[in-house]
Amino acid sequence: MGLIDNIKSFSEKEKLGADKNGLLQSFLAKGFPTIKEEEWKYTSLKKIVSDDFLVEGNGATISESDIEKYTLGFENKIIFLGGDLISKPNIMGVSISDFSDFETKTSDAISGLNSALAKKGFTIQVDANTIIENPIEILFFSNTKNDNFVQHRNKIVVGDNAQIKFVERIQNLSDAKCFVNHFTQISIGENANVEYNKIQDNSANSILIDNMNIYQLQDANAIVNTLIFGGAFTRNTLSFEQNGSNCDSNMNGISILDNNQFADNHTFVDHKQPHCRSNEMYKGIYLGNSKGVFNGKIMVRPDAQKIDAFQSNNNLLLSDSSTIDSKPQLEIYADDVKCSHGCTIGQLDDDALFYMRSRGIREKEARAVLTYAFASDAVNNMNIPEVKKMAQKLITKKLNVDLDFNL
Repeated sequence: MGLIDNIKSFSEKEKLGADKNGLLQSFLAKGFPTIKEEEWKYTSLKKIVSDDFLVEGNGATISESDIEKYTLGFENKIIFLGGDLISKPNIMGVSISDFSDFETKTSDAISGLNSALAKKGFTIQVDANTIIENPIEILFFSNTKNDNFVQHRNKIVVGDNAQIKFVERIQNLSDAKCFVNHFTQISIGENANVEYNKIQDNSANSILIDNMNIYQLQDANAIVNTLIFGGAFTRNTLSFEQNGSNCDSNMNGISILDNNQFADNHTFVDHKQPHCRSNEMYKGIYLGNSKGVFNGKIMVRPDAQKIDAFQSNNNLLLSDSSTIDSKPQLEIYADDVKCSHGCTIGQLDDDALFYMRSRGIREKEARAVLTYAFASDAVNNMNIPEVKKMAQKLITKKLNVDLDFNL
């Protein structure tokens, strides 16, 4: 049996309500996206969905040492096992609970499937004027004996003038395959600030489809940092909708892949109001037979004058068999804007490499230093020291070198 058959069997057993069953039937009519669809042109799910994943397999146990291995050491932790909330902190001005269903504007097949099947995830409500200095760490663990397909459905509502930071990690602890369909919706109030960091360094048998929708009101500021180092297959879709003037939307991404890893970053910024800004910088480093995809789109609506939007995607191909497909896009319907986008694909500079080797630096270390420097812009844009240090550690680990300096 393939995944579609298992989804049908699961839905029949669960006896979904009318609304969820309607969403499921809509998904089954469409099926999983294929490369015939423009948004999935470079990303095939055919091999993945042919596997016999169980739907909503339960997690086993987890030890304190497992948690410590993957945490960055922050005091405030929200911990899930198999999608079930097993631990949460008490923070004044912040309400944390487990799954609570909600409607979304997203109509794509994957998000629709998540809406139909999801029963696990979190809801976070941050009161107005609440300022949380220390980041909240969100850890999703899976530890099953069987290959499983899990839905996470998360909602964050941040009140006016609030400030909060999150660090998220999704980690498979077992040898079984884990396919996670992860959906997060964040609503940011007026003059509020949110920073969300995603550390995606999962096991080699893990598959992740991560959708995040962010809605901003006037003067709201949002930062999303995405670090992709592990996992067999990763698809990130990040969407911003600016519903008030003077909003800031910022994205930084680093992907370092090797062997047969695959990572696809999709971004969409919808400038609907005037006097707003967006800035996105994605860096990709590809070794072995790895493949990357970047598809970024900036849309400026007719009434959204005085927009300042910048988009950059830079890539290094460090082997003859690695590939990258990049598609930066601008769609502008206003005439008083400052928007730009750019893409580069290349290899290490032979002259710089020769210069470093002439100064006595071995080729392996010289290549690592140049590659390390290439990623530095995106790393330096990260505000949380622990996240920045983790990024530096993962970069050197991926490059198989020990560099004793900071970016």
